[in-house]
Amino acid sequence: MKRFLSVYILLMFIFPVLPCSAFDDDFWDEPIKIDEAAKSQQKAVTDEEFNKVLDFFTRKKKKKESKKKPKGAPIGPQLPEGQMPPSDSNVIPSKYDDYPTVMIPVTLIAPGGTEIEPGYYRILSVKAPNNTFFLNFYQGNQLIAKIPAYAVNTDHNQQSLNYAKVIPVNDMYMDVIYGDIDCNIEARVDIK
Repeated sequence: MKRFLSVYILLMFIFPVLPCSAFDDDFWDEPIKIDEAAKSQQKAVTDEEFNKVLDFFTRKKKKKESKKKPKGAPIGPQLPEGQMPPSDSNVIPSKYDDYPTVMIPVTLIAPGGTEIEPGYYRILSVKAPNNTFFLNFYQGNQLIAKIPAYAVNTDHNQQSLNYAKVIPVNDMYMDVIYGDIDCNIEARVDIK
């Protein structure tokens, strides 16, 4: 009995005693009155406010989807999914994990007068329909220059299957060597 009494006293201090009016019938009707009052005071949402909130959530969804996309832009022209490239296009025949990148220390002049400024360039080979090769110089996904090249039978003692290197020959021109699983090519580029 002592235990019951001590628990009862403890509960009285923790939970205050409900007022006597709590057991009235009016007390239980009060929440219904509050809900009716809230409904009558509800503010109507205009079309402009609705569209503003809808635009906010669509922008948020697009931003979240853009974070899921892979970083970096693919190199070369992009085709719709499932479409095969035409046979005369300059599309890369196979995908590599790493594209060879070279640093060009001086301004080079490509045939046709295009200048290749000093900087870092990714180099890719393109085989034309008449069995001629070109070296495409890219910065990001932008094609900077297209230089004709010729096939060679040596891999220039490189340790990798996919390589590119700029070799200074003299003050007039430089050699660019390139190799991948499909070809080993070389190009001569004039120095400005």
